Amino acid sequence: MQHGVPQCSVLGPLSFLIYINDLSKSVSDKSSPILFADDTSFIKANPNKDKFKFNTEIFSEINKWFHRNLLTLNYDKTYFLQFLTKSDYEINMQVSFGDKKIATARSLKFLELTIDTTFTWKQHISELTTRMNKACYAITSIKPFMSLDVLRSTYFLYVHSIISYGIIF
Repeated sequence: MQHGVPQCSVLGPLSFLIYINDLSKSVSDKSSPILFADDTSFIKANPNKDKFKFNTEIFSEINKWFHRNLLTLNYDKTYFLQFLTKSDYEINMQVSFGDKKIATARSLKFLELTIDTTFTWKQHISELTTRMNKACYAITSIKPFMSLDVLRSTYFLYVHSIISYGIIF
């Protein structure tokens, strides 16, 4: 191995965080960066929707940072999500940098929460319902064979963790 650390190593996540630590500083004057493990998001906001214009300077700075650090931006995993109130109209825009177009998303996963353009949470709740049905089926299936303590532990492992994750949002 000439560069980096082996995947799934103990030092991998820490090394990665140290490596990208200054990425947010490169665009902090143009957007609000959010870094969490290997998920990176940049929020560009303007209170006046009529004057909002996506600025390609953000991508320019990100690409410069990637180039300096011998990395490349994966455009297949890069999305543009426009947040709206239910009464707002969508600003029709195509975000691109150079010859690369950024896909526009109606919803996306962020830290295992499915966020849509108007924060309705419908898709997220639908996904949670599917997961809860599976967890309830598992508990019902093992109920005749397990003690109350094991069932309680199973509930907290499968059901409670699903219900409580992201509840603050």
